Amino acid sequence: MRLLIIKGFTLFELIISIAIISIISIIGIASYQPLIANQALSYRADQIYYTLKLAQSEAIKRNKTIYVHFCQQQSVWKMGISESSQCDCFTYNACQLDGIEKVQNLADGRTLFINEEAITFSGNQASYKALRFKVEIGSITLTNSEKKSLSIIQSGKRLRVCAPGIEKLGYPQC
Repeated sequence: MRLLIIKGFTLFELIISIAIISIISIIGIASYQPLIANQALSYRADQIYYTLKLAQSEAIKRNKTIYVHFCQQQSVWKMGISESSQCDCFTYNACQLDGIEKVQNLADGRTLFINEEAITFSGNQASYKALRFKVEIGSITLTNSEKKSLSIIQSGKRLRVCAPGIEKLGYPQC
């Protein structure tokens, strides 16, 4: 008589394996949360920096004043660019350049935060005039869920991103 040997996993072994994989996955995902929050902070700080640089170059190119607006609705912040000093980033097509809406999300109130006091541009808007170095000085500070912050500072002649307090995320100390 021939014996038939069946190779494989029992249901119990399969359930234990899935449970172990699930536990390891949960631990791994939790350790990535600070990394994701830090990357979001760096991305948004760079986004603000390059938007302000774009506004500066557009003002010179067009020979007109260009405004960057920081708009808030509860804990949500957006940023828009326009030639108008009045722009509501939450209203469709309110912030436009060349007929194209120029609005970007900044802070969602969960992973990234902006306190109203953290914006020192007057009227929550930065303005760039056509003449070189005719800019409104001010700053905006973003904070992530890990309590790390980055500031984007516009001085009379220089725009820079830096970390308040100590060097963080590859940015120099302010």
